[in-house]
Amino acid sequence: MRKVLALLLFMPMLWHSATAQPSPTVDEILDKYVAAIGGKDALMAVTDMTTNMSSETERGAIIITRKQKMPNKFSMLINANGMEVMKQTGDGQKVLMGGMQGSQTIDGPAAQQMTLMNTLFPELHYAENGVKSTLVGPEKVDGKDTYKLSHATADGSSVWTDNFDVTTGLKVQSVVTAKSPRGEMKTTSVYSDYKATNGIKFPMTIVQQSPRGPMTMSVDNVKINKGLKDSDFKAQ
Repeated sequence: MRKVLALLLFMPMLWHSATAQPSPTVDEILDKYVAAIGGKDALMAVTDMTTNMSSETERGAIIITRKQKMPNKFSMLINANGMEVMKQTGDGQKVLMGGMQGSQTIDGPAAQQMTLMNTLFPELHYAENGVKSTLVGPEKVDGKDTYKLSHATADGSSVWTDNFDVTTGLKVQSVVTAKSPRGEMKTTSVYSDYKATNGIKFPMTIVQQSPRGPMTMSVDNVKINKGLKDSDFKAQ
């Protein structure tokens, strides 16, 4: 009788051991994400991309135009009620920040982080750019089971995190911490409503929470390989 009782008590442990799934590696999580949005070959074929987004706020309509060009050039223009309120331009080395109060050039670690985050499909280039990624563990995001990865630049000066859906492999959240004269600024972006353009899936809805307040952005269209010129990305 004691043997039977001991066996019954031991059975749940055996079942848990048999069914427990080991956590995937960082590379496996990133590879699944790349496959989920279209595959490495499709992503590597993209040489430039223009993303047009819009948001309706209490202060009126905001239009955001983001341009990216391989290997590491980008720009972002923000218009509010028909007026240009901010522009960022990165030439791969430095970033020019312009706004209603003037402009400034950013270089060093701050420019490095902005460039990494704005590179076309940055996950494909983490290794060559010296980005170190680690698996933090499982985490719930809006009720979804996700794997949370933490990334850091080679010198450790910049750190950000991504959450990938356990089932679909899609990225559902990013948290970026940037240093500024006012201290650290954390921006959380939640991605949803993925749809394909030229065979590549992009989130059509981005809900962002930053020190400036919440904002919901709708991706109106994505234009791929339209021949953007290097002259569009002068950071001077």
